[in-house]
Amino acid sequence: MNFKHLRSLVAVWEEGSFSAAAQKLNIVQPALSQHILALEREFDAELFKRTRRGVEITGAGKRLLDHALLILQNAEIARNDMTASLQSEPAGEVVVAIPFTMTQYLAPRLIHRMEQQYPRITLKIEEGLSSRTGHVIETGKVELGVIPNAAELEGAEARPVLREYFCLVGGSSRPEASGEDIPLAEAAAIPLVLGDRHLSLRRKLDEQVLASGLSLNVRYNQNSPQTLSGLIDYGLACTISNVLVPGGKAGLSRNRFARRIVEPNVTRTISLAWPRSRPLSRPAECVRDSLLEIMTEAVSIGDWEGVLVDRDRVS
Repeated sequence: MNFKHLRSLVAVWEEGSFSAAAQKLNIVQPALSQHILALEREFDAELFKRTRRGVEITGAGKRLLDHALLILQNAEIARNDMTASLQSEPAGEVVVAIPFTMTQYLAPRLIHRMEQQYPRITLKIEEGLSSRTGHVIETGKVELGVIPNAAELEGAEARPVLREYFCLVGGSSRPEASGEDIPLAEAAAIPLVLGDRHLSLRRKLDEQVLASGLSLNVRYNQNSPQTLSGLIDYGLACTISNVLVPGGKAGLSRNRFARRIVEPNVTRTISLAWPRSRPLSRPAECVRDSLLEIMTEAVSIGDWEGVLVDRDRVS
């Protein structure tokens, strides 16, 4: 097994046929077929099945594909890191994972800052649920990520940045729209739309509600950001979430309100994390430092409802 064999495996999977994969790799089809055959002989397993529409990957092929993608990505990271270390200007691709609730704010600011300061670094943003973000960090599928549940990750190094406050968020037509901060007991009794319990935000909220001897009035369980947003804007329910928009709570659209939850405050720690299995490449270090600056600024100017973490008090 070598890099050529693994690249051929990935290409056949991506293209769905041997001929298209050979064209993509700029090699003749018999050579590509020999690469796949060599892998099948090495592992004594069929990797692809021929169909009328081309080829489909088998279970054994999918298992090897997962390893191949990670191996090739790590090889590219090593290549970029060595190239960058020998150059005065960092260069290469860096894959960053950011949860849905933070992507709209962080991604454009990070991309713009990198274009201004490090034009030879290419960013790829992986957007997803916080649970997915933690998984891709631990497995090394991304180099860096913003993560709210860093303490749960055994395979990651983390740098706590801030504690974000949870707020009651709803449509401006609802009776709860007026007022400043709102006690947790009052917020918990309002009809709510929330994500499932496997989400970091929901788990943290449930922990605090249980500790306070309360229960949540969950009217709707929805993981889709679009559906959740639609239910809020239609006035059917409120939600409890973080607030990360220009201007903070006051920066929400005219159709929405946000009130910080108090008595007690409900917070979660947001960290920058990276795989423990390998050191950060020089380009990834530049991205990490830029992300840290953006997150710190967001709290300082009030865009992110939260407070910066005192690193000396973080164990």
